[in-house]
Amino acid sequence: MKGYFEGFSCHLDADRNSAWSWWENLGKFWAETLRHDKPDWQSPNRVVLETSAFSLRSFTEKRHGAPLLILGPQAGHHTCIADYAIPGQSLVELCKKATDRPVYAIEWKGADLCRTGETIDDLVKQTACCVNFLGNKVHIVGLCQAGWLSSIYAALYPETVLSLILGGAPIDFTAGGGKIQDMVQNLPMAFYGSLVMMGFGVMYGRFIVTGFKNMNPYDRYIKDHLNLFNNIHDEQVVQRTRRFRRWYEHTQSISGGWYLQAVYELFKRNRLVRGRLRVLGRHVLLQNITCPVVLIAGEKDDITLEPQLFNMANHVSGKVVKMVIPGCGHIGLFMKKQALEEYWSPALDIVLGEEKGDTRVMDEVA
Repeated sequence: MKGYFEGFSCHLDADRNSAWSWWENLGKFWAETLRHDKPDWQSPNRVVLETSAFSLRSFTEKRHGAPLLILGPQAGHHTCIADYAIPGQSLVELCKKATDRPVYAIEWKGADLCRTGETIDDLVKQTACCVNFLGNKVHIVGLCQAGWLSSIYAALYPETVLSLILGGAPIDFTAGGGKIQDMVQNLPMAFYGSLVMMGFGVMYGRFIVTGFKNMNPYDRYIKDHLNLFNNIHDEQVVQRTRRFRRWYEHTQSISGGWYLQAVYELFKRNRLVRGRLRVLGRHVLLQNITCPVVLIAGEKDDITLEPQLFNMANHVSGKVVKMVIPGCGHIGLFMKKQALEEYWSPALDIVLGEEKGDTRVMDEVA
């Protein structure tokens, strides 16, 4: 009998330890989940030009030649996805190591009530302000939603753009189907207008990010959290998750003016590739883009499908190289080590080789 009670006592102790461990894990899980750190650039830099809408950041010193200008997306998140993590997961870092050129990036600021009336015209003016500051000759790298802005700018001011590299950027908005296209085509403009009205003219970043999450609800609301909880004692997993959540969960608002304009004229009416988009009083004609163009898509990108980017080749006048990164999703395009080393690095070699008159690489790939 004594042995029975001793065994029962040991069983109770094990249960208590197990229960305590579970509650301890839960506490650590919630501590991580409720963190709200602000993301920031990982590479050393300084602000060389600043307005209420953007900061132009320089990442290099004492370099010469036409600079690389990185335009990050305005899609509810911070622009620093272009400099996600060091080492190995930063496009900025890659540009510094793989080239001898000055490297700059535009950091878009979150919109407030003073900027509700900004339109695509203003986005182009802001880009032109940066290009003018850099000497009116640049290589532009456009990521995600900044890809259509980069293309619009390059079509309006082709003499200032030496090359264009676009990653995961929608250009032919109604091509290929996809979840975003289904949502945009099926929901009326009144829905998008109501979201902007709730922000008093600002499109809240949290609304945009929630829309992205709802495209893959199981992954974003259940799977990601289960993975963190089940690995709460694995410091590498915790740090990796913390870094991603720091960028993904920190939302940034945009002007309701250009947001509604983009939804209607680009996503719904597809006026960019049709040559019917008017910006700064002129029709935007993609055939005016005569510089070399490199288009980089992810095989598993469900935000920007390949045809939405690659169809741009049918409308520009310059040489075009298309690259597909196998097994890569949308965000991985900009921060996966393999994607940067095996695709973005050759893309930089191609466009800089073209500038120097070495067209062999592009001729072989095109």
